[in-house]
Amino acid sequence: MKKLFGIDVEPADGSAPVWNADVRFYRIKDSSGEPIAYFYFDPYVHPAEKRGGAWMDEVVARRRVLSDDKMSVRLPIVHIVCNQMPPVGDKPSLMTFHEVKTIFHEFGHALQHMLTKQDEGLVSGIRGIEWDAIELPSQFMENWCYHRDTLMSMAKHYEIAECLPEDIYQKLLAARTFRAGSISLIHVSVTFIFFLEIN
Repeated sequence: MKKLFGIDVEPADGSAPVWNADVRFYRIKDSSGEPIAYFYFDPYVHPAEKRGGAWMDEVVARRRVLSDDKMSVRLPIVHIVCNQMPPVGDKPSLMTFHEVKTIFHEFGHALQHMLTKQDEGLVSGIRGIEWDAIELPSQFMENWCYHRDTLMSMAKHYEIAECLPEDIYQKLLAARTFRAGSISLIHVSVTFIFFLEIN
């Protein structure tokens, strides 16, 4: 985040209430060290409490009008919710590649909301984004999971710190586009059938 956007992400646990002991609260600061946004991260599965999948949504939008002094800006806050397996005993929560991509994806949505400069709450952050463009930031961030330097900086064996083997990395790259043409045809076919049914 620092390389791409010039921001720092730091823990801010204890400065906001959380709904589960596993939930973390973070602060985002700009290059001058000023807070510009906050986010909750709820990483683990809790079947009795939340649905499956992963999502991001706003808690509050950036807005000038609702600030206490009508001059300063209320900073945006989001929550990112995932459903990965929690730690078990002494073993940490080991993420699959899909779970890593999911966090990058949802964090892309979160960044769009948190890095907005718009002070009008009705159109700041993720509000007012056209549906054909809403996935752009999330897809942009997801692509970093396939970037060699980014992936190798975090894909390490949790006990011996050995990096992801090169042959596994090459398989990840190959799997990314496997049957991509077939998938595109399925999407086109479904769209065409839907179009025929409504006409």
